[in-house]
Amino acid sequence: MHIYLVRHGQSHVNLTDLTADHRDEPLTDVGVAQARAVADYLAETLTVDRLIGSTVQRARQTAVIIGERLQIEPRWDDRIREVGTVHPDGGPIPEERLEPYLPEMWGTLRPYEPVTENGESWMQVRARVGSFIESLIPTPPRGAGRGVAAPTTGADSLGVSVPGAGDVEGQEETVVVVCHAGVIEAVFEYVFEKGPWSVVAVETNNTGLTHLQFAPAANRPDWHLHFHNRIVHLRPDLIT
Repeated sequence: MHIYLVRHGQSHVNLTDLTADHRDEPLTDVGVAQARAVADYLAETLTVDRLIGSTVQRARQTAVIIGERLQIEPRWDDRIREVGTVHPDGGPIPEERLEPYLPEMWGTLRPYEPVTENGESWMQVRARVGSFIESLIPTPPRGAGRGVAAPTTGADSLGVSVPGAGDVEGQEETVVVVCHAGVIEAVFEYVFEKGPWSVVAVETNNTGLTHLQFAPAANRPDWHLHFHNRIVHLRPDLIT
């Protein structure tokens, strides 16, 4: 299975101080242009089987633009909403009840503390994002020895050679996931099976692309990271 993570286009949220205010804002004009550019790129380079989007407005709007270009109806999932937009129990927070982020609070450095006054912690974010990833992949991602096919040499959907890509059911499906920078960081922590404490931030530009492949095979890693934050679809004036 090939999973392409797309950060949403630039939103008015990206232009404000979220420790003072937090609103569910739409894309800026730049964000719309970014979304159209990444939609064109995906249409020209991939055959996409599924499109899934966050229910936060900036990601939803980006996913709709991509879906129209790919002629695929997006599916929506609250588990890939941005940090601070979900209750600790996993339910989405309505815009009128969104709270500012706590000042000087960087969730990955204090993973067990809420990022907003009454909100979720980073570890709760990781749990819901991990649940989403587990719902996508065809088999449990826990190392070799599960009786899967012997590794062969394959290629990803952009023609990159993938050693050890065995013939596993569901493996060649391509899924595009439109989400948020914090969600992409949580996916990295899931895939790399890291502990709770972070010393590295995973930075992603607006509409930056990340390509992960889940290809379990005996005596091979389950996950392959092909690239992160690819922005070749953006003109210099659209890079934010």
